Amino acid sequence: MKDMMPAKNIYRLIESFLGLIAVLLVGCSVATSKPIPPFRAIVLNFVPGIAPAQGSWEMSEQTLNTLEDPDTMRGTNFEIFTGQKLSIDATVGSLVSGRISGTSSTAAVRYDVKNNIIVARDSSTLLLFSSFHAFEQMFDSLEQTSGLSIETLKNAVGGKYKILFEPTIEDAGAQTKARLTLKLNAAFYSEADNFLLFRRSELEKVPLAANIKVISHEFGHALFKYSFFGQRNDKCSAKDEKEFAANRNNKLFPGRFATEFAISGFNEGYADFNSFVVTGDVNPIEGSLDFEDLDKRSLVGSKFTFSQLKNSNVCDKKFYCIGTLFARALYKSALQYRANPSELQAFSRRVFAALAKTGSNLNSQPSLDLLPSPKAEIAACQNPTAISMTYDGSVSAAFLAAFLKGITVPADRTAICDALIENFATEGFPMEARSACSL
Repeated sequence: MKDMMPAKNIYRLIESFLGLIAVLLVGCSVATSKPIPPFRAIVLNFVPGIAPAQGSWEMSEQTLNTLEDPDTMRGTNFEIFTGQKLSIDATVGSLVSGRISGTSSTAAVRYDVKNNIIVARDSSTLLLFSSFHAFEQMFDSLEQTSGLSIETLKNAVGGKYKILFEPTIEDAGAQTKARLTLKLNAAFYSEADNFLLFRRSELEKVPLAANIKVISHEFGHALFKYSFFGQRNDKCSAKDEKEFAANRNNKLFPGRFATEFAISGFNEGYADFNSFVVTGDVNPIEGSLDFEDLDKRSLVGSKFTFSQLKNSNVCDKKFYCIGTLFARALYKSALQYRANPSELQAFSRRVFAALAKTGSNLNSQPSLDLLPSPKAEIAACQNPTAISMTYDGSVSAAFLAAFLKGITVPADRTAICDALIENFATEGFPMEARSACSL
């Protein structure tokens, strides 16, 4: 079974599919026993286009090779749970911090089995199997695009990843709930290495929880944590004047980089680049959401530079704007390998390897001199909500200099330097940060 449809009609496709299944199953002999592995299911599947063309969506039969039990949605590398309650302390883009409570339960699924194919009875079950398929695709691409084996990553997080499906949001104000409804239908809960799939909103044209472009973006945050942050959950602490003063006098105090506006941007930028490498698509949310300025998240959208970020009319997506500039530089540099998928994947692995060295490179020159002393807001462990051109330009310069020191292939370094100079200009990538460009 395979039906192709553009994103804007996908919910109509789902409704039609479920209605058709209901009709077909009436009076039919349907197996009541569990299907036989490897499990196959009808899911919502993304069909890549040729970038920058957008891909399309289909309802099709897919094999879920790592699914161990379709009744509990437990797999070899990750498990899907329901029933959690989430108390939000802070949101930084699609990164969430807070507390998870409640009793985890296995996902409730309702399906029939026809010719050993799992056929969902309702949209929630269809979304569960589609989400499993999307995460499985991400894991399948992991070693090719990052050089990181699944087992290495699982060992780092202490076992299988948990995917929390439609957790209940509590103890959050109306503003936080609105942000989650509008922007965080999928998120990465960094403190526990969990992925969150929130309840669907009316803004979605394609369910974000089943969108491999979104899933691979969120997984990019997990990879950024593993590489740049060394898998650490450094907590920023400024509980009294003594700690605040110590933070102000320490460029590398614990938790600083998790609080920095510009670093949050680079995190988002790498996540967008990871989405491109995994799916071939140039905009992780296009197709699922439809905003007027959506092209500002696109890797091939309307051009702007770091120097223009002082004007919110150019890009008002906060630190995402810095991320877009970084992702576009990586994308432009990757085009030299576009004709050969294996070379593109090798380039992606080299980018990931450079990120893994960036954190330690910030401790050495020239980055340490470029990195400004933490401003009061950062020393107080408060996430900035707006760009500070001079300050964030200096943080960006330090990060980029450290990142470039980890790029070992001359052709990569030249291409990335040229793209960064074009995108970040002298305010975000000054001459003193470009020493690695001439190595």
